[in-house]
Amino acid sequence: MKYEISFKKNDKGLEVNVPSCISPVAILLMGDIQSNGEPWINLIHKVLKGESSYEECTGNNCTLEIKKDITKIIDNYSEDEEECIIETIELKKIIELWVIKINNI
Repeated sequence: MKYEISFKKNDKGLEVNVPSCISPVAILLMGDIQSNGEPWINLIHKVLKGESSYEECTGNNCTLEIKKDITKIIDNYSEDEEECIIETIELKKIIELWVIKINNI
């Protein structure tokens, strides 16, 4: 995995720490994905397999603009409209790891 990701269990559940350059990823995981990453992973797979060239989805906290090479994650509630660009395959790996971790606490 390209990014250093760490997890910490606390009294509210599982917390994820990501590099500041991809900080919206943490908001996506803890706010939108929680324990079921399937809908998000399905859209990513659709684009990676070439079934679609672009998918967009909006959760409670974030919007994803998924393309084959990169995905833009937008924090919908940030005052500065915080966003990041991450490689789509890396985002998929992070989501899959999160789902494993969150379902094992």
